[in-house]
Amino acid sequence: MHRAREEAELLPTPATGALLADRRFAALWLNQALGQTAQYALLFTLLLVVLDLTGSSIHTTLLVLSFILPSVLLGMPVAVLLDRWRKESVLLVTNLVRAMACLFFLFFHSDVWIIYGVNLVFAAASQFFNPAVVSLIPALVPKGRLINANTLYNFTLMSAQFAGIVFLTPLMLKSAGQDGMFILGAAFFAVAAGLTFFLHPGDQAHRETRWEGPLFGGIPEDFRASWRALRGDLASVMAMVQLTLSSALVLLFAILIPRYMKDTLDVAADNAAFVFAPTGVGAILGLRLLPWFAQRISKERVVTAGLGGIGVCLVALALVEPLAALLEGTGALDPEGIGGLGLLVTLTMFFAFPLGLSYALINAPAQTVLHERAPAEMRGRIFTTQVVSANFFSLLPLLLVGAITDLLGISLVLIFIALGVSVAGVLNVRVVRRGSRLAASDASAPTISAQPHGQVVPPVDIDTEESAKLE
Repeated sequence: MHRAREEAELLPTPATGALLADRRFAALWLNQALGQTAQYALLFTLLLVVLDLTGSSIHTTLLVLSFILPSVLLGMPVAVLLDRWRKESVLLVTNLVRAMACLFFLFFHSDVWIIYGVNLVFAAASQFFNPAVVSLIPALVPKGRLINANTLYNFTLMSAQFAGIVFLTPLMLKSAGQDGMFILGAAFFAVAAGLTFFLHPGDQAHRETRWEGPLFGGIPEDFRASWRALRGDLASVMAMVQLTLSSALVLLFAILIPRYMKDTLDVAADNAAFVFAPTGVGAILGLRLLPWFAQRISKERVVTAGLGGIGVCLVALALVEPLAALLEGTGALDPEGIGGLGLLVTLTMFFAFPLGLSYALINAPAQTVLHERAPAEMRGRIFTTQVVSANFFSLLPLLLVGAITDLLGISLVLIFIALGVSVAGVLNVRVVRRGSRLAASDASAPTISAQPHGQVVPPVDIDTEESAKLE
């Protein structure tokens, strides 16, 4: 009964258009779209600027580290403060700070160390932005339409990455140069800041639940309370692991793709957006098909399939050179590839498509689980904890990946990452089976609880809740 209800919630409905008809949700969606498009375009521009200034993958690693370091250092206070501040105000301030950071990049992007310093400020603001957007979704959307809202959120995230990296950055760099990109980024963030004024509810009844205690008092204990609550709910733990892994993969790809372009494909790094454009297309298609997949094989198996697909695609990308030599030797493909792109580039684009599709199958189901199970007053902590965890567990690999790539080569590094993803997929299968056995033996499995440790809140029966509303 519970499994059937979970799968029914993932069925596609005509509610997505209705979501955007709501003024507040539409403002949040536009805020996310503008902010994330500008963020990814700016970070990709900075990667190219730093690579051009230094010619070193170690310095590109330092740039990514300057983006995630504030998350590790500020994660605990940010997580708690998000539940104590109005998230509309948080989005306003963070967008204004990031607009100012773009102006600093405009005037000082010839000095790599200033870039790192300004990027620390930019990253600190972004640390507040993304969890605030995610935390606001269940405050604006009924529970029965969360899967639509989360699919739209992830669709917009993938589209923002695609638009920012594939279209916006190359277009601006070729037409207006780096200065034009920084000016446009500042404009995007300024408009996003203006949209936050449409997020404020017109009446007190529609304001989100938030902390009413002292602003800074008890921050360590409140943060520990969120960890205790998460540990008590197996489904939420798995959702956190899946979101953490997907976020860490994005950071690793950001470092490795320029090196892959240079070492494997022998193509200029600023063409990476074109070569890996099929990744974005695959991700968008995967999100479009996500409800269909989930209806037929369940949320848990969708995530497992996504992890397995990522592992296979990474191995294929690592072996693209011997595969190209094999195909060329058998005469199966023209050495010039498709459209004169070259066989290596053609194969890379071919494998990039299922890579993006597989990646899209991880986030939305996991994010929906956390939205369904997290109490409203803990959402800021829960989703900031996820971001902090992703950045913390990425820290050591990011510190080492540049040196390891220099030592072992990009192909072996991709194979090691593929092995790690595959292990995560196997663990996911084992934990899901264990959770199914526990659910079968105890139909009242707990959700995340805001109660003191050791107390649990029974799950809400969707049918009962809807019946109460009708009555």
